[in-house]
Amino acid sequence: MPPVFWLGFGIAAAFVLVGAISGARSRSASLGSGAAMGAYLGMMAAFPLLAIGLATS
Repeated sequence: MPPVFWLGFGIAAAFVLVGAISGARSRSASLGSGAAMGAYLGMMAAFPLLAIGLATS
């Protein structure tokens, strides 16, 4: 895989981690819902880099 794919993967993983932490600290949300929202936002933010990485492999 090209490095641009792993850059996008790292960005998506960071969003999941931040979402899980913020969900765990919230009174009205849970760790799972925070991680799910982080996964969604991470995929939306990193999609161009992931797509370029997959297309050039």
